[in-house]
Amino acid sequence: MARPFRRATRTVNEVVNGVPVAYDVPDTTPPPPRLPFNLDSLLRRALFTLAIVMTIGAIIWGTVAIGSMLTLLAPAWAAYLVAGVFDAGWAACLIAEWILRYDSKRAETPRNAGVAMLVVSMAAIITHGALAGSWGWIVGIVGALVSAAAKGVWAIGMHTIRIKLDPKYEAYLRARQQQTGTELALALGDRDQALTEDRTVKLRLALEARRGGPETTVDQFVVQPEATPVQAADQAVNQIESSPEPALSPVQPTVQAANRTADRPVQPDDQVAELLRRLKLGEQITKQDAADILGVPPSTAYRRLTAAKDQLRQYN
Repeated sequence: MARPFRRATRTVNEVVNGVPVAYDVPDTTPPPPRLPFNLDSLLRRALFTLAIVMTIGAIIWGTVAIGSMLTLLAPAWAAYLVAGVFDAGWAACLIAEWILRYDSKRAETPRNAGVAMLVVSMAAIITHGALAGSWGWIVGIVGALVSAAAKGVWAIGMHTIRIKLDPKYEAYLRARQQQTGTELALALGDRDQALTEDRTVKLRLALEARRGGPETTVDQFVVQPEATPVQAADQAVNQIESSPEPALSPVQPTVQAANRTADRPVQPDDQVAELLRRLKLGEQITKQDAADILGVPPSTAYRRLTAAKDQLRQYN
């Protein structure tokens, strides 16, 4: 039979004659001291538990009263569904006020909005009681006070936990929240941009697959007219002298060779390799630059550039 009460043990690891062994011994370590009874925490929980119960009761009563009045003009399901909005509105403002309890300026908006919604809800409940009969307005006032009592208990509870911060610490907290919110917004923007780029690439690939393959272009080279010899009136035919060509500086042959290289289209098998080579050299290549280098449409150049960047990231 298992013992109902077991003594605490601890495991000891030792080496006996070169053999590691592990065995249990009674744990004589004194238990950690218990925390003292916290009456404030218990009472705070009781206070907010009562506030939640009173709020639920106020929402139920307000929904029944206002919904019964709205059934005069609307179906029952719609009337009671809309009636719950009156008390649920100021209850939602209580949640917002709780979240902003350390920011007095921002907490004023949900607090004032909650009071305004509470007044509207109480007026609707009193109106329902007045329509019920000669003494119904008394029932309406009592029912309206239920919502006021729930709101009052919440206000007292918020007053017990609200901490009035110094202006500098409140500004510091607001600055930290602003910084955190900015970082989150930037991260969401980067995610949206990445998703948009992926969808764009998939859309272009789908369109090209539907058209039956990538687009092809024919590069047209401009044929320069040859120099025409000039013949004088009294000059023989065999003595015609062509117009002298301008002398080329040492830099011009290199520039012309580079231009001829840029004008020559890159073969499809070497297009990604060419862009990868330029990226490794540190060049900043855009989609239009890639189209000019490869001599292909921008859509095709974008795919080649994306593939080259992927290979560059793998190398890095």
